[in-house]
Amino acid sequence: MAPLTLAQLQKAQAEADGFAFGPEPALNPANLYTQATAGNPQPTPPAPTPVPYYPSSETPNLNLSTRDVAAEMANNLVILDTLFPSGGGNGVLIVQSALISVSTTVPHTITETADKTTLYAISLFMQSLGTGGAGDTVTVTINYISPAGPTPLTITIPMHLDSANVVMETYPLLVAAGTAITMSSAYGGAYADPYTIAAKLVEMP
Repeated sequence: MAPLTLAQLQKAQAEADGFAFGPEPALNPANLYTQATAGNPQPTPPAPTPVPYYPSSETPNLNLSTRDVAAEMANNLVILDTLFPSGGGNGVLIVQSALISVSTTVPHTITETADKTTLYAISLFMQSLGTGGAGDTVTVTINYISPAGPTPLTITIPMHLDSANVVMETYPLLVAAGTAITMSSAYGGAYADPYTIAAKLVEMP
């Protein structure tokens, strides 16, 4: 009797298991041993490299916490994390903070702590309809700390509310690890005229 082929062995094993592991499962150790002793060793593909599980830690790219979650969920977070590499020239931007507020009449703030010393980019859009009084403004202030020194650095972007205009700015910031990046808006003048503001802070790859 001719020895069974790998496909025939897989089919027989699947039938014996009630197809619990698919129509062509990898041969289990018992089948492999039996075939080897019968002089019919079967080639098996190398096992895939297991995705690492990070107990009580954070994933390397998105810093997703795997604390106090089931092992299956932790592995899912690790798999998700690999889709958003933070380095290696893949050009993936990770949004740290974002803000969109249309026709608002209150100040707004976004802030984020740099997890490492690297370049961050903050992009800002502001729009005024020009219905404010003379001298009325909205001023956005960006504060951060460079690794070259502890003194906070400040960028100030004003927008006049008494004329229709748009302000669009993007700034690359070299930020020291563990320090805060803050962007805040504030009114100046006598009247809080509506304005639109949108901003995103991203860690650059």
